[in-house]
Amino acid sequence: MMEPLGVPPAPTSPRVDVGRIEIVDWDVAAVLRRKSGMERLRLAHEAWELARDRLATFLRARHPESPQEEIQRQVANRLAHESS
Repeated sequence: MMEPLGVPPAPTSPRVDVGRIEIVDWDVAAVLRRKSGMERLRLAHEAWELARDRLATFLRARHPESPQEEIQRQVANRLAHESS
């Protein structure tokens, strides 16, 4: 049986740990497979820019006294080296 918009139901999978961010939703994976390599690369780049900008905004809000150069250094360090 098809779901609305002609999307087939997602296959059932073994128990999923929702705390793991590397698990991709089946529907999202299907959409990404239909995109060209250039489109997927553009989406990845936009996601990276969004993460960078949101992190900078967060750090600026938490440390308004810090100069812009320090915020940029912290963003670069966290994105390049830290996982938390």
